[in-house]
Amino acid sequence: MMAFHSSPTSLADAALLERFFGPEAEDVWESCSGSWTRVIGLAREPHTPAWAALACSLEILQRSFAEELAARDVLDSPALVAPFLRTFFAGRPYEIFVALYLDARHHLIRAEEAFRGTLTQTSVYPREIVRRAIELHAAAVIFAHQHPSGACEPSTADEALTQILKAALALVDVSVLDHFVVAGNATVSFAASGRL
Repeated sequence: MMAFHSSPTSLADAALLERFFGPEAEDVWESCSGSWTRVIGLAREPHTPAWAALACSLEILQRSFAEELAARDVLDSPALVAPFLRTFFAGRPYEIFVALYLDARHHLIRAEEAFRGTLTQTSVYPREIVRRAIELHAAAVIFAHQHPSGACEPSTADEALTQILKAALALVDVSVLDHFVVAGNATVSFAASGRL
């Protein structure tokens, strides 16, 4: 029989939360029904210092991914883009449209929430995306949005919007490299699936 050993830093779920919530950690874990997704969702809108500290940890993780994407060609780093996006969207119960603005070497200039919507849709204004790309001197853009419903398949509206954005940005010499749809841990790339 093979023995499995954990690292000295591996902790049980509630023990990880204990670093933030002290003796309340077990209650927090139970109130979240043993779901890290629910924990992250609550951390998105911190209401106590402990939740704020957890939100800071999530922000540190996002900034770490962004720092790596800024240091290399995003097209050579697909293994970093998907986790970055999943972290960006984790715990958000509404749809968000995100733009990753890239320089001429396809290094990340900035990733930002461009538009926020409801549970099922987001209104996206191409003019604002073009304006922001020009303002940041972007040479290329990657788009992403999440489906809180859990269905990762892009809709026909998602495909039409991507083509509209691609045409608008082409007028100012900005390339659209990809559009990702994220649902939980699943990610669909328009470029990889031939939709771009």
